[in-house]
Amino acid sequence: MTTPAPSLEDRVTILETRLDTVLPTLATKEDIARLEGKMEAMNERLEGRMEAIGERLEGKTDSLESKIDAMGNRLLVRLSAVAVAVASIAIAAAKYL
Repeated sequence: MTTPAPSLEDRVTILETRLDTVLPTLATKEDIARLEGKMEAMNERLEGRMEAIGERLEGKTDSLESKIDAMGNRLLVRLSAVAVAVASIAIAAAKYL
């Protein structure tokens, strides 16, 4: 046995109830404008933070770069000293050959 279809008046009542339930939850133009303002403010704060982080990283990169340069220079000096020592040993050994 099938259930009879609701009358037109019942259907309209159901739709009105749904509208009365849903409409108050929808955002207004003012709500959206407020949210846009908040989002813009958050974006500006995030951009400022990202810029500050970028500057700190740049400073650290420069510091690391100078440390690496210094290490390279020390390594070059030490390798040069080793080369001089090896050459000295080779010259000394050549005298005895």
